[in-house]
Amino acid sequence: MTTSTTLQAPAVEIAKQIENGTYSIVEKVYNKQFFNEIHPNVFAIKQESRLQIRDADVDQDFIEGAVNKNTPQHLKKKTIIFFPNDVYEIDGSLFARGGDYKIVGGNHTAGIEIGLEIFESDAYIVNFDTQLGGKISEAIDLGNLLNVQEFETRGTKKEDVKQIVIQYMAENEVSNDGDASLTEEQYERLLKSYPFITRATIGQWTSYNEKVGGRRSPLKTWTKPELESMHELYGNQDQYQDYIIMEPRTLDSWHQTSESTALNEYVSDENYNDGEPEKNKFLLIFYCSTQKQAQDLEKTKLVMRERYNRIEKMTGMQLRVEFLRNK
Repeated sequence: MTTSTTLQAPAVEIAKQIENGTYSIVEKVYNKQFFNEIHPNVFAIKQESRLQIRDADVDQDFIEGAVNKNTPQHLKKKTIIFFPNDVYEIDGSLFARGGDYKIVGGNHTAGIEIGLEIFESDAYIVNFDTQLGGKISEAIDLGNLLNVQEFETRGTKKEDVKQIVIQYMAENEVSNDGDASLTEEQYERLLKSYPFITRATIGQWTSYNEKVGGRRSPLKTWTKPELESMHELYGNQDQYQDYIIMEPRTLDSWHQTSESTALNEYVSDENYNDGEPEKNKFLLIFYCSTQKQAQDLEKTKLVMRERYNRIEKMTGMQLRVEFLRNK
């Protein structure tokens, strides 16, 4: 698949053309390339096939609800960026490999299509070099603009726009001899594209470059089949053969639901033999379901360990914890 065009439109112009139906570069794409098939006809997101703009990959509940509605005629085309060459972030990390096709608009659409067993569909193709000027900030902006317009997903948030500001500052610092300040043109572009953002808000984000930090990686979204596979994976490990292995749960459940579930398993009839517990070791598996949970993970681990130590002393249970990756 190749893409060539003389169009030199920035993200705003491309998004407008997609919105009003005048964007003409459309190609058939095979949707399985954007997923890992973890079991026959059971698919999970392939992280490297997405240009993630938002904090989290997708809303799995939203996708499941849309699949149940079975209304594929309501879906709009996905937007996919083609990268002719390797692309690197300002810090030298790899952003995309030459030849990559990454979904920038329509992650929910892709999930709904694969759930409906639509394995081939039309998509808008955007060339990173010739249409976006080879700028990561343009790719991020395009993704946010498409989120605003996307038919079957949630809208863009302030935090999503902040990612564009951070990328602008990184690019400006390189091109302007260390000056990361946003240009007036960049201010105007943001204010026009995202009316819910004020100049004061942008100013807060840019007032102190070190405070802005790098762009955040999107939160890894765990699907039910993936969580089931991880549960099975831990169950097959030799080190956990004498453990009761709990199903993976979101991190916010560690303090109540997970504790009570483990305790109920501990005192259950199935775990008792002649008045003594057969197993007193438990493996609790957690994953982050929000960016806040991921940001506070290390602090949560300390509080969790202190409380679990008390539970162990009071009950005779042994609690081991594993954390699934959040990026």
